[in-house]
Amino acid sequence: MNVTGATRLFGLVGHPVRHSLSPAMHNRLFAALGIDAVYVAFDVAPDRAGAVADAIRTLDVHGCNLTVPFKGAVFGHLDRVTRAAEEALAANVIIQHHGFLTGYNTDGEGFVRSFEEELGPLPAGCRAVVLGSGGAGRAIAAALADRGAERIVLLNRSVEQAEDAAAHLRRYFPGVHLEAGPLTRTGFVHAARGAHLAVNCTAGPARAMIEAMPVPEALPRTAPWCDINYWMPAPPHVAALRAEGRPTLEGLGMLVHQGALSFELFTGLPVGTPMLRALLTDGV
Repeated sequence: MNVTGATRLFGLVGHPVRHSLSPAMHNRLFAALGIDAVYVAFDVAPDRAGAVADAIRTLDVHGCNLTVPFKGAVFGHLDRVTRAAEEALAANVIIQHHGFLTGYNTDGEGFVRSFEEELGPLPAGCRAVVLGSGGAGRAIAAALADRGAERIVLLNRSVEQAEDAAAHLRRYFPGVHLEAGPLTRTGFVHAARGAHLAVNCTAGPARAMIEAMPVPEALPRTAPWCDINYWMPAPPHVAALRAEGRPTLEGLGMLVHQGALSFELFTGLPVGTPMLRALLTDGV
């Protein structure tokens, strides 16, 4: 890669971000398509969230992805946000044009496309359990509601945060039954009754709590267990459920579809997900 003064800059803002596959994915795409651009990871201290938007403008970063804990923290500093970002109250993609920042959210769409590609269409009148009510949880709940979900239960360690998320989403989806509950064994057992799928959107620190959930016993056998944490080598419950022949979904597919959506926002060029998946799995 020959970086010059004309090379466009893209990146990922988060903490931590050193484990991310996004730089490898986007830089390989730039190289494969002959685009003069580079994508880097910016590991930013969480207390600097208020400075991120101005840094993007000042350094002329053409576009960036946001991950934990910046999806919501930077939201109020943007000039415009899309409907999907409004629903999630979070942006995971920012496009900069002459200092004007537009926030997008591809989490929900990336998840749904991955689910449909690997497991087939979402069930009609879907009943879902979403573990975690942060930016990714809200985005995925919104995408499921937009696809006709009938009932969505948001579970969170802070029930108040889950209730706020449910109340916010009701304004956009008044016909969907949105509930909030505690992220506990009892809360999961109650929410999982009759569910068509469950999605773990909690971050790494909650791993022990998720491992303690009675997922194999409480979740209906035909309901997929989905975990969006693609960077975990062994996400909770996935191996045990697969050993029983039960449906599961890991986060790499969501990353691939998010990457395709982000790349198109960055460059205007659509890219096939098979190509992206091959780039990610070949030597990464």
